[in-house]
Amino acid sequence: MTAEMNTPERHVLVDTDTGVDDALAILTALNAPDTSVIGIGTVFGNCTEHQAAQNVLTVLAAVNRTDIPVCVGSPRPGPAPTTPSPHGSDGLGGRGLQPPPSVRLSDETAVDQILRTGRERPGQVDLLCLAPLTNIAAAITRDPTILRQFRSVTIMGGMGTVDRREIVAAAQPKFLAKGDTNTNHDPAAAATVAATPGPVTWVGMDVTGRLRLRWADLQTLTSTSNIARFIQTITEDYHVYCTNTYGAEQPIYTSHDSVATSVMLDPTVILSSVSATAQVHSADGRSALWGHYPDDRSAVHQMATDLDYAAIRNRVDRTLAGSGEH
Repeated sequence: MTAEMNTPERHVLVDTDTGVDDALAILTALNAPDTSVIGIGTVFGNCTEHQAAQNVLTVLAAVNRTDIPVCVGSPRPGPAPTTPSPHGSDGLGGRGLQPPPSVRLSDETAVDQILRTGRERPGQVDLLCLAPLTNIAAAITRDPTILRQFRSVTIMGGMGTVDRREIVAAAQPKFLAKGDTNTNHDPAAAATVAATPGPVTWVGMDVTGRLRLRWADLQTLTSTSNIARFIQTITEDYHVYCTNTYGAEQPIYTSHDSVATSVMLDPTVILSSVSATAQVHSADGRSALWGHYPDDRSAVHQMATDLDYAAIRNRVDRTLAGSGEH
């Protein structure tokens, strides 16, 4: 086999707040064929930006991939939430998991990593955003063209288009009020990204929340897969939260970030999408991003409205089983 044939077709830079579903999303990207995760940056969200970086190292160590550079990014711009995170005290289920002491973080900041990657490899790297958009907005502030330097920008955020609000409410009762977590953490950053031109696809919680993963299926896989055992450990409490939040009859867990990751890895799983301008709306103390159809088309992004959930579930199942698609 030639060196050229061994070259990955896709290079991915990840921005994450490393909660339970971020962990599965990172593993999903690592498990994909012809894909190289070239760097990971962290931001606050499910935990602090520093804890998120330690969590990334823990996830990478679980699959012997500590060669990937991990950079710490932006802190929370305001006070920390008063309610506990469903991802646990440390973002990984509060299980006390730690990376090996020999593993070190990069000296580069996550924002610098974004800027350098875009400038050094224009049009060659896919940017995967799984967290509050604080790092991305900071990079845009320093270089307003940065999003256009990436081959694609996939964002786990938003709630879809505003004209589908009632559809979302009917399909997912009680979910609309919970809404758009990543946007709510930093609405100003989301607004900055929304106003910036680039090859952006929003994969909102209106579509990511429709993938429900059976807890029993994960438990079955733990008998043969180290990855499944790792995910079960960190998801032990989170799956109870998910089951209650969605009113599921059987125990489930969700992985919003794995859905967005699957879209980035294989855009053909998007069954339908719309071109829209994203806008942040705030009400009742929470913020969410919705798509509109204005005449001004200076920063039009794509918003997924329906996905091939069978294909996404298959990808996640392969990841959990520890079997690559190579």
